[in-house]
Amino acid sequence: MNQNINSDIVYSLIKINLKTSNSTGSLGFSWKEVLMIKLVWLLVRFAIVYLLLGVIIGVLILTNSSTPRFFSLEVDFIGWISIFWCVVAYVLVRFEPTKEVGKLLFVSTLGALVLLMYIKEHFWLQDMRIHAWTAFLAVIFAISLLFFILPHRNLKPLLFLLPVSACSWFLAWVGYRPASLVIEILGAKGKLPEENIKKVIEFMPEIFLSCLTSGAFMVCLIMPFYIFARWGHDPKGTYQSLTKRLRQIRNARHF
Repeated sequence: MNQNINSDIVYSLIKINLKTSNSTGSLGFSWKEVLMIKLVWLLVRFAIVYLLLGVIIGVLILTNSSTPRFFSLEVDFIGWISIFWCVVAYVLVRFEPTKEVGKLLFVSTLGALVLLMYIKEHFWLQDMRIHAWTAFLAVIFAISLLFFILPHRNLKPLLFLLPVSACSWFLAWVGYRPASLVIEILGAKGKLPEENIKKVIEFMPEIFLSCLTSGAFMVCLIMPFYIFARWGHDPKGTYQSLTKRLRQIRNARHF
């Protein structure tokens, strides 16, 4: 019986050695060489993050120096606009092709509400006035850089905050700011001369275009960090996954 137990132990050890040799030896590397490669790639990721810190600080300084102007931020106005977007999100969720878009729109509406709640808030850091939206961006960038350096599975759910934040900023600029301007004009119709109101109405297309540009800018500012953190930490795995997906699409077209 002892011989059987010993033979089973030896057999299991051989299986483990075969698995490790196949995983490391398939590329011609030993486990020490694989460990060294991972360590070098970790140092390279640290170097990339270090080089990006200057760019990120510059972006945060620029965004902190600009103050978004929302004309009407009453609670009832924000509530009605939020209900409208929630209804749109609910309709999108009801259909299978747009289900994920509806979920993203619903969560982004909540994010836009948070942004509008703290749009006028600020704090002081070493005689520097830091606005709340700058702190939000700093947290978003920190999450992406942290996951890029340490891509742990427990940190992966936090990456969802990046596309949500991008859509929230876009919604705040495109969905709330133009509507606040329209409500402000309607409220000032009996208080301001007609000539001034007509001049404001003439500038409304330019204001709407400016809001759209600002919203698109925030999306283009945040989403590259999401792509960078989500797929940049493992270029080999990303390439293999991409080629596999393209191969599946090509095979599906043949059928």
